[in-house]
Amino acid sequence: MIHRTEDLVDHVSALGLRTNIAVAAADDADTIKTIHEAWTHGILDATLVGPEARIRRIAEELAVDLSRFRIIDAAADAECVASCVQLVRTGECEVVMKGRVSTADLIGEMLRKDNGLRTDRVLSHVGAFTSPGENRIMIITDAGINIAPDLARKRDIVMNAVDVMHALGYEHPGVAALSFIEKIENKDLQPSVKQATLDAEQLTQLCRQGQLPGCTVDGPFALDNAISPYAAGHKGIKGEVAGRADVLLAHDINMGNAIYKALQIWVKVVFAGVVVGCKTPVVVPSRVDSPESKLQSIALAILLMKKKAGA
Repeated sequence: MIHRTEDLVDHVSALGLRTNIAVAAADDADTIKTIHEAWTHGILDATLVGPEARIRRIAEELAVDLSRFRIIDAAADAECVASCVQLVRTGECEVVMKGRVSTADLIGEMLRKDNGLRTDRVLSHVGAFTSPGENRIMIITDAGINIAPDLARKRDIVMNAVDVMHALGYEHPGVAALSFIEKIENKDLQPSVKQATLDAEQLTQLCRQGQLPGCTVDGPFALDNAISPYAAGHKGIKGEVAGRADVLLAHDINMGNAIYKALQIWVKVVFAGVVVGCKTPVVVPSRVDSPESKLQSIALAILLMKKKAGA
């Protein structure tokens, strides 16, 4: 079991795991620095796709030796994305990472049916982090892909997160389906609040019926009752997930992104964030992610890919 996201790179390195990452639009200083640091840890080789002259100029300014990396010259963003997807399709690379291109453009190309990278699940963003003040990893999902997922999508989002927790060594994670309230008692509630509560109740029932294996899903929970034993106990909320959730399932992207950014900015947690649900994990660092978060996100993607391959 991995207890801290800060240890992911060392864990992957100690296992001798190494993969080739395709970087879409690698003409970005932060991206080149992150790839170079990951290479120094011995966890990757990289294929940098983008305007070659600009990539070389940036690397020279950073004093990064590009001789250890393959470069594929591609001028337009669409060409960069298509080249990276093709590298994964042919098996030359195992993981895709976003450089300067938008997340939407990269994910859109990954989802094209003719690329053969889709699965029967929706894609979702998983943000793994070390629980503040504890020695365990938690996940917040979805903070970046699904805007207003319905019940079927939430089921996929849960299973995507559970797969990640399993790969991290958590055999039976507890999933808290979040809502603003635990019970619908006010008829004047906004429809979105009612739906969050109803979806949480239905997911709980699906889990009890065996349709969400490998975890325990419970809810609805307000955030405090999901993560604080004191809050859960004070409100009389019981169960193995109450106050001790491993996975926080957001009702929509507004909730997920707000929690993600609050942890990132105020608490300074180190996130390991990837998009999962495709045949290969996708690293989609935000411009405001810390250098360590970007590095640990790569390590998580490598770990997921190798676990999937049986390594």
